[in-house]
Amino acid sequence: MLKRNARRIIATVACLLSLTGLAACDPTDELTSLVLPESAGVLSAAAVAPAKSIKRGLAYGHHSAADMNVLSPGMSWWYNWSPKPETAVAAIYKSKNVSFVPMSWNGATTADQLAAAIPDGAQYLLGPNEPNFKSQANMTPVQTAAFWPVLENVAHRKNLKIGAPALNFCGDCVVVNGQPIASDPIVYMDAFMAACQGCQIDFIPVHWYSCWVGALEWYVGKFKKYNKPIWVTEFACGDYNGNPITLQVQKDYMSAAIDYLEHEPAVARYSWFSGRNNEIPFINLLGADGQLTALGQLYVTLPFAAAPKRVPFNPWQLLLQ
Repeated sequence: MLKRNARRIIATVACLLSLTGLAACDPTDELTSLVLPESAGVLSAAAVAPAKSIKRGLAYGHHSAADMNVLSPGMSWWYNWSPKPETAVAAIYKSKNVSFVPMSWNGATTADQLAAAIPDGAQYLLGPNEPNFKSQANMTPVQTAAFWPVLENVAHRKNLKIGAPALNFCGDCVVVNGQPIASDPIVYMDAFMAACQGCQIDFIPVHWYSCWVGALEWYVGKFKKYNKPIWVTEFACGDYNGNPITLQVQKDYMSAAIDYLEHEPAVARYSWFSGRNNEIPFINLLGADGQLTALGQLYVTLPFAAAPKRVPFNPWQLLLQ
């Protein structure tokens, strides 16, 4: 104990002298990274905790500057099924502490074209959108795997992590060997993984539109077999077994789903669908330009699971002990 206290005193004195330029303070010393309790009266975990969820994002492609202003307090990222952000927000989103995630929607691009479109500062690249749907990217597992070197080329140039193709249960399923592939997205993903062995695949995006949190949990669980972070890049209450979908139904589902997604370790990010869209009743987060709907207000204010933060060590505090 005496030796430890002596080290504490020496380290404290060194750090205090460093403030006057008379000595150096080693930032790697165990004391300089101490996590002090809130009762210590210095920086607390609450003081440095994030102000919004690092997981929470939005799948939407028509933001205005006013839209970004009202969403940014509760949204950390978004994507728009494109490799570049909307012109209206391209110059401001970073100042709002919101990140943009580019996507290569299908395989109809070259590495040079894709790299040129992706803005500086991007960290991730989403792969093809629902390629198991003929009405979406419409690519077989082998075709998607054949396109992967393009994504890897761009990822290498711009230091990006790559998301697998984003899948859901398909109705108009892509045809493989003359037959529609099974509607279960795991069948497609397994075939893609087999065709793309050794490929860079850093996380797994998935889509889900059932209205029960238990079903969402079951669906996310299906993709845990790949041992990679899961992004739920589209979700909303869209299939209520024929029952009317009301605003209250959407609110209840959103609240329960986000509570699950925030606390599920396998889920790294999630994004509601959508900002303005008429395909599903009461899913819109945005009304008029720069105005949140009641659902949008809920989305940006729902609680989130803040990760614990290390508190920088304050050497002056030791003199008060």
